[in-house]
Amino acid sequence: MRIICSIVIIGIIIMVSAFSASAQFLGQLSTAPTLHPGETMLGAYLGIYDNAFSLFGQLRYGLVRYLDFGVKMGMLNLDPGYGEGETGLVFGGDVKYWFMEREANDPLDLSLGGGMEFLKVTDYSLFALGGNVIASYELEYGRQKSVTPYGRLNLRWERANFKRFWRGWGWEIGHWTDDDVDVALSLGADLKLSPDFSIIGELEIDDNVGFLAGINYKIF
Repeated sequence: MRIICSIVIIGIIIMVSAFSASAQFLGQLSTAPTLHPGETMLGAYLGIYDNAFSLFGQLRYGLVRYLDFGVKMGMLNLDPGYGEGETGLVFGGDVKYWFMEREANDPLDLSLGGGMEFLKVTDYSLFALGGNVIASYELEYGRQKSVTPYGRLNLRWERANFKRFWRGWGWEIGHWTDDDVDVALSLGADLKLSPDFSIIGELEIDDNVGFLAGINYKIF
């Protein structure tokens, strides 16, 4: 088992190093288990990255047993590398299917997911579409309290676009589009303080390394 884990870790490092693109900014911010049908969770987060920071929220809803989806939206200040930082809109959505369950005697909780992310900052935009694998393991430490380490391996296609005009004359002075495939790893932990409230933190290992932290609250 240790040999297998070592091979997986080495493979992840090689994959992350082999691909180069921009980055995703909204992270996972949920463990592998899905919400119960009809259950709703709200989240609020702060993200700090190499060349950006963000404030955003999440709405997550349980569709059916073992399937939920989430929508994230907020503001992000980014320096794309061609001038001063600008503030814009970041939006994302994902769906997650929980297919391995610890309570059913599986070794850990495991989910498959897919999602998209869109960023628009003045003359720069980034669109990403991909899939991921999410693994987590809950450790109880008190009455209705637990800490759940989790990880997500994300493979995505993304398109970055920069377009700037000299507005006085309508003359284009910069325009490029770049398509790429990237792999990223997210490592985090969810600290549940009550059945409905938790604190969460996540490290994103991407071209743009970042740290996200915030709260999740189940409203019903």
